[in-house]
Amino acid sequence: MSEDDTNGAMDPRTDVAWLERLSGLQVAASVMVVILTGSVLLGWGIAPLGRWLPTGWALMPATTAAACLLLALGQLGLARRIVAPRSARCLGGGIVLGLAGLALVGHLAGRISFVGESLLGMDPVHMAWPVAGHLMLASLALLLARARGRVPTGLRDGLLVAQLALLLALGGARLFDALGLFPPAAGSSLTLPTLVVLLLLTLAQLAFHARAGLFSLLAMPGRAGRLLRRGWPAVVVLPFLVVTLASRLAPASLSSSAAALMAALLATLLLVMLLWMGGWNGRLEARLRELSLSDPLTGLYNRHAFEALGEQLRRLARRECESLSLLYFDLDGLKRINDELGYETGSRLIADFAGLLASHTRESDIVARLGGDEFAVLMRIHPEHLTGLLTRLEGERQALNARPEQSFVIDYSQGEAVIAPDETGALSALMAQAESRMLARKARKRAWAGGTGVPVPPASGLNPPRPAHD
Repeated sequence: MSEDDTNGAMDPRTDVAWLERLSGLQVAASVMVVILTGSVLLGWGIAPLGRWLPTGWALMPATTAAACLLLALGQLGLARRIVAPRSARCLGGGIVLGLAGLALVGHLAGRISFVGESLLGMDPVHMAWPVAGHLMLASLALLLARARGRVPTGLRDGLLVAQLALLLALGGARLFDALGLFPPAAGSSLTLPTLVVLLLLTLAQLAFHARAGLFSLLAMPGRAGRLLRRGWPAVVVLPFLVVTLASRLAPASLSSSAAALMAALLATLLLVMLLWMGGWNGRLEARLRELSLSDPLTGLYNRHAFEALGEQLRRLARRECESLSLLYFDLDGLKRINDELGYETGSRLIADFAGLLASHTRESDIVARLGGDEFAVLMRIHPEHLTGLLTRLEGERQALNARPEQSFVIDYSQGEAVIAPDETGALSALMAQAESRMLARKARKRAWAGGTGVPVPPASGLNPPRPAHD
């Protein structure tokens, strides 16, 4: 399975519904950038078409338009609905990194024109250095988009924070110039079309980075997520209002660019603080929610959590066109062990079986104790791989029972159900289907143990009959 076929390191606290909305925003913003930059490139390449471009769009350099187009295509490749190979995304990000790097080198060397522009036809307008810096940051973030681990996630967060600060500074300078609040800077401010394209690209990246890391609060459920989604616009706008008010009360000789940079840095600092505080609050909420959704004896989810998280996992699997497998377990002989060996031993049986399930499932799987001696597992695994999983589970069960100190026998009956991406039935109905198969196998095991007949082998072949202990 390729890197882009996986989920990536998604924060388990994220709300799938909000993640779907942000994914839609990512696609919409990227498509708009493709349309806008594609039109500009056509205008540069075909002179008659260029005359039809709106006023100001001809001021966007062809290199800037091409770089933004490649970044937008890369964002579309990251979208779960439009998965592209990693090599294509890396190629596009590398080209943008090269174009922006050449532009920055040209500005530092005092030569505005650079060799890369000859590939696009030496247009009279050149990539501004702030745009080149922003595109370099965006291309690096694209190249690291699916890298896993704390260090890559921290780097992506830092790159996106830097892009937000730069975008706020550029947008603020243009706003201050338009309102005449500060003396204009020596250089001309960025054109509105370029600002719009950079804003759309940043929105697309922000929507994608909500899967994990600092910006995952944008898709977090609960009070912390709601406060952030409602409060971040005020946090961004407030510093610009403060700088504007300060300039009216105590006029200074700041240029529009300097004033915008000051406001942008303050806004970025406040936004990062808001995200950090929201993350701390979100982790506290998640811990409290975990305590209310977990089974105290086993540490697994309880029935309420299984049903709630199961519906979320179903929506996520449906969005990514993946099947789910539902396993339903019932411990055999728990009542007899409670009666003969005591409830403490029965609790040990329940805890040991819970540990058995936890050791053979992944963190992304939903493992729950539904109550009493019933357990369920909902996982994103192909049905064909269930046989291997249950074989390993059975081998571990036998190893536990073979321990010299083992005073009781761990045994269980199991049923399964496969949930297709287009399945419309309720999760409770699918659980009932898996439970029905489990009960049928339990009855066959009892018949086998009682000598009343030879049981029919399970249709799935996943759980061959064993001597029962109840």
